[in-house]
Amino acid sequence: MFAPAVDEVYPGGEPQVRIHAGPMGERYEGATRPGHFDGVLTVVGKLLHLTRPGAALFGQKDAQQLALIRRMVTDLNFPVEIVAAPTVREPDGLALSSRNRYLSAAERDRALALSRALFAGRDARDGGPEAVRKAAEASLADADGIALDYLALIDPADFTEAAADHTGPAVLAVAATVGRTRLIDNIPLDFAAGEPEKPPESGAAA
Repeated sequence: MFAPAVDEVYPGGEPQVRIHAGPMGERYEGATRPGHFDGVLTVVGKLLHLTRPGAALFGQKDAQQLALIRRMVTDLNFPVEIVAAPTVREPDGLALSSRNRYLSAAERDRALALSRALFAGRDARDGGPEAVRKAAEASLADADGIALDYLALIDPADFTEAAADHTGPAVLAVAATVGRTRLIDNIPLDFAAGEPEKPPESGAAA
């Protein structure tokens, strides 16, 4: 186990040279917490240099953090594979989070609307990106006691809104405040690039 002291990771104090998350780190969660992802990438970059792992696991629960770390590894040529660890959920669908302890019983019940919206969007995936958005939005339309920050279908390559004709990986993400607690959740999706090729009809030329 590698559990360094602060002065081992920051031998000269607070680093003067940092990794900047760029525009990708200024959207969604980055808009709520300016500069947060610069600090995340700086410390993760230092950790990867110090340990030099072949693979590193990061939770899908914070999809933007995962996407930014993957982008950093690609853009800066880190020799490491970034592996997404699936979000762990309660039996009723609520994503596990240390923030859940701040929810009252009634607030926790209201918070279930977030995961229900994500599952509704997932179940509409065959209809394409717009169907996913509409299903998730419809599911949240009647939710009480939730102050929605965003509900977005995102391209994880740059964390911009996925286009209506988007193909490949995507993330359906939501952030909202329930009571006084801000919660985030997401679900990964994948949109196939077109319909699978049909076999030739019987008797047709190959």
